[in-house]
Amino acid sequence: MAGLFVTATDTEVGKTVVAGAVAAGLRARGLSVGVMKPLASGGVVDAAGYLAAEDAVFLMRAAGVPEIERPLVNPVCLAPALTPAVAAAESGVTIEMAAVTAAYRRLAARYRLMVVEGVGGMAAPLWEDYLVADLAGAIGLPLLVVARPNLGTINHTVLTVDYARRRGLTVAGVVLNCWDEARAGVLERSNAAYIERLTAVPVLGRLPRSAAVSVPAGRTEGLAAMAEKYLDLDAIFKVMEGNRHERC
Repeated sequence: MAGLFVTATDTEVGKTVVAGAVAAGLRARGLSVGVMKPLASGGVVDAAGYLAAEDAVFLMRAAGVPEIERPLVNPVCLAPALTPAVAAAESGVTIEMAAVTAAYRRLAARYRLMVVEGVGGMAAPLWEDYLVADLAGAIGLPLLVVARPNLGTINHTVLTVDYARRRGLTVAGVVLNCWDEARAGVLERSNAAYIERLTAVPVLGRLPRSAAVSVPAGRTEGLAAMAEKYLDLDAIFKVMEGNRHERC
């Protein structure tokens, strides 16, 4: 199976925007791209009265995935804005991780490439002692780590990459989100350099903010152009396709 698992150094780093940008950029190149947000918390009631994950809706719009596939794109959506394991316990819900991975396989069979977004960081608990790292291992896709460009990001990113490798996972690269080229100075540029130096993992993009893009509002305007300009889509595509030959 070919694709990418998008994780991050922490929560609220911008995984959804980066995952959406990758999906939108590759779709604009004419490629068949599926997306998945296996588990989500903090779901909101949509216009139809259903509990929906804003992240999943955003990813589907970015990739052009039809609404009918939402049950596979986001098989678990919980209302409490807590880590999924706690949100499930608070909601009286049992999460069947085997069903989640089965949904992934069904989606992956329909698309050439898959972009899967995790929750929080690699050690976030999804159900009881089952972590994001366990799900990434079960799916078997290389990781793209989303990190902040500011102070502290070297430590967070190095620890994330090291933990992933200790779990037997392949880290394909890092994307620095919310990058401001006009204000980037010694701090931001040295952060990027040290991340590459200390992890031996390439920084595959520096994605800026855009007022036209909003996850809560489901706005994806200009996302594909941003991906083409600010992400190394050639390298990302190569990693995603290379996984097909290694695992299939």
